[in-house]
Amino acid sequence: MGDHDKLFKRAFSVPRHAAGLIRTMLPAALVARMDLSKLQLVPGSFVDRRLRHRHADLVFRVPIDGKTAFVYFLFEHQSKPDALMAFRLLTYIQRLWSAILRDEPKRETLPIVVPIVIHHGKSGWTKARTLHDLVEGLDEMPELRAMVPNFEMIIDDLARVDDPSLLARPLETFPKVTLWMLRDARTIDALFASLAPWAEEFRKLLAPNRDPDDIGTVLGYLWRVAGDVPFETIRDKFIEVIPEVEAAMASPAEQLIQKGRQEGEERGLKKGHLEANRTMLSRQLQLRFGALEPEVEAWIAEGSPEELERWLELFATAESLDAVFAD
Repeated sequence: MGDHDKLFKRAFSVPRHAAGLIRTMLPAALVARMDLSKLQLVPGSFVDRRLRHRHADLVFRVPIDGKTAFVYFLFEHQSKPDALMAFRLLTYIQRLWSAILRDEPKRETLPIVVPIVIHHGKSGWTKARTLHDLVEGLDEMPELRAMVPNFEMIIDDLARVDDPSLLARPLETFPKVTLWMLRDARTIDALFASLAPWAEEFRKLLAPNRDPDDIGTVLGYLWRVAGDVPFETIRDKFIEVIPEVEAAMASPAEQLIQKGRQEGEERGLKKGHLEANRTMLSRQLQLRFGALEPEVEAWIAEGSPEELERWLELFATAESLDAVFAD
């Protein structure tokens, strides 16, 4: 799981935090018909294994007028929006429906699934928002529209949400700061420019009654995604605006440094083994199936150690490239 995934899921797998996003993104009249006190996280992911480097999902069950419905959060953690997101989301929703029908084989209807996409790319969402937008020919043949499946995604386009609007959301401090970090932390100038408006909210994370893992998670994410920006530069700027943060900022940094020293040698050995597996898998696939598509090369380059081991095992008996990367 990547840094963006971990931060997003730690914040929003908590039902009361997810409820804040629901209140933000859905019409008030619909929210009023939901019993958000009974919001429940549905275990598991419906995202294709091969696309988990792009998307993370959280699904919640909620009563609407007494009937079970689902809110599907899909977090897009690529810097650029996925042009086929509506199609991919339809696939994930279909998998959710299939799982529900397996659990309730006597069902003759399907529950409502409300899709919400959270996107944090700095360029904003510029791709299709409905499934019909992806289907060729419908503008020229409008009489076919009623025969082609369609739905509209709700897009939480963080790049288009300014500080006052984000701060005004009905969220607790940790999930609110999480959205700020997801929006700005990868671009240090943007983060520094928004630091003053977020100072008071950030101070709340430092309160003695707060879960210390909240501030640790936020700062750990910041260190990892800030790129080549020196830790000292980030620390000094935060302390300049929020003096109270000095001790908290030293602690995660020192822990990371110490952990790096202790695990450096072991990590080097693991990295060597990991890269050997990547090279071996790529060569074996090319020998059996021919030149690899860029997307397949990306899966191999970004695959976790566990995924690479599994793909190498599947390769031994696979009759097709798809079989190697099957869920």
